[in-house]
Amino acid sequence: MLTSIILNNYTTFINETKFDFKATNIYHSLEDTNVAHNVLKGALFVGENASGKTQTLKSIVFLLDILLGNSDTNFLEKKSLYTSGKNYNLTYTFLVDEKNIEYNIEFEENTIKSEKLFLDQKLLIERLHESGKIHITEERKVEINNTISLLKQEYYKTKFDNEPTLIKWFTYLSNSIYINCLDGTTKIYNTSNLDEQILDKYLETKGVKDLNKLLNDINYNSEMVYDNILKQKNNKIESNKKMLGLKKKGTEVTIPIYLESKGNKNLLNIITPLSYALKNNCILIIDEFSSGLNNRLEEAVLKYFFNHSKESQIFIVSHSTSLIDNYIFRPDQIFTFRFDSNKGTLINRVSDESPRISQDLEKMYLNGVFDGRPTYNTKK
Repeated sequence: MLTSIILNNYTTFINETKFDFKATNIYHSLEDTNVAHNVLKGALFVGENASGKTQTLKSIVFLLDILLGNSDTNFLEKKSLYTSGKNYNLTYTFLVDEKNIEYNIEFEENTIKSEKLFLDQKLLIERLHESGKIHITEERKVEINNTISLLKQEYYKTKFDNEPTLIKWFTYLSNSIYINCLDGTTKIYNTSNLDEQILDKYLETKGVKDLNKLLNDINYNSEMVYDNILKQKNNKIESNKKMLGLKKKGTEVTIPIYLESKGNKNLLNIITPLSYALKNNCILIIDEFSSGLNNRLEEAVLKYFFNHSKESQIFIVSHSTSLIDNYIFRPDQIFTFRFDSNKGTLINRVSDESPRISQDLEKMYLNGVFDGRPTYNTKK
C-alpha cells in the first residue's frame, strides 16, 4: 500500500511537499473500513482549479508509467515551470508484507540522473546516470540507458525471483488503474486481465450478473442489460451484436447506453475497475470523480469501496465539497490545495487542524478553516 509521496520541483510543486497516507493516531473513526495495516485506503484531494490536485494523482500515474509503461515518457514536461533549476525528484514509500519499500528517482532535464530502492532501509538498487549497482542477491554492476529506469530494467530481466516482497509490490502496481471521468480516459497496466478491467471486454466474457449485484448493493435505481434486443415501451432495438443498456427498476424500458446521461456513462466507466480493485489489491486513481454523479451516489460508491477493499486504495480529485465529511473520509484522508504565485502548490491535511469528529468538515472548509477554498468574486 502507498504510504507517502514526496514531490520536489515537480510541476506546480516548487518546494518539497510530502503526502502522508498513514493513519494518524488521534483519529479512530472508520478504522474498520478506511484503514488497513495502519495505512489509509485512499485520499480525497479538493481545492481551487489548477492548484495541483490532478498533478498529485498524475505523480502516481508517472510512477506506473516509468516502471510499467510501454511507451517513452517525457520527463522534461514534469519539471516545474515556475523554477529555473534543471532537476526534480520524487520519492514513493509503500508498505508490503509489513515491510517498507522506498523508491527515489531524480531527473535532470529529460534524463534519469539517479535512482535508489530500499527495502526496510537496505539498499537494493542504486544508479547514477548510466551506471548502476544491484544488491538484491549478489552485488553486480550494470549499465543502463539514462532514459530507462534501472528498477524497470531489473524487473523485466529477473522478475525479482529471489525477492517475494518486490514481486508482490510490482503486482500491486501493475493491477492499478487510472480513470479520468471528464474525458473518459482509462489507463490499464496489467494487460493480461483486460476482460476484468474494461467494461466491454468484461461483458463479453462475464455478462452483467456480478456488476448488477454491485449496483444493487449501493441501491442504484437501474440495472444493466446486455443483449441483442433492448426493449422500450412500444418499440425495441435489435442488433446482431449484443448491446449495453440501462433499465430502471420497476420498468421494462431499457435505454441504450449511448443515449444515457453523462453521469450514468461515468458510473459504468468506473464500475468495472472498481469491481476489479476489490478483488485484486491495487491503486485506483480517479480524476474528476464527481463528473455527472449525484452527491449521494458518490458517497455510496466510496463507502462501498472502503467497506469491501482489503488492501486496495482509491485516490480521487473532486470538486464536490459534500465529500468533505467525517462519515465518508477520515480527516487524515482529506487534503486541500491552494496555489501560491511564489511558493507553488500548498497543501493542508485536514487532520492537521485537529477537528473533532462531531464537527461539520464541509462547513469548516467553506468557511476557510482548512485553506484551499477558492476566493472568487461572486458579488459582481
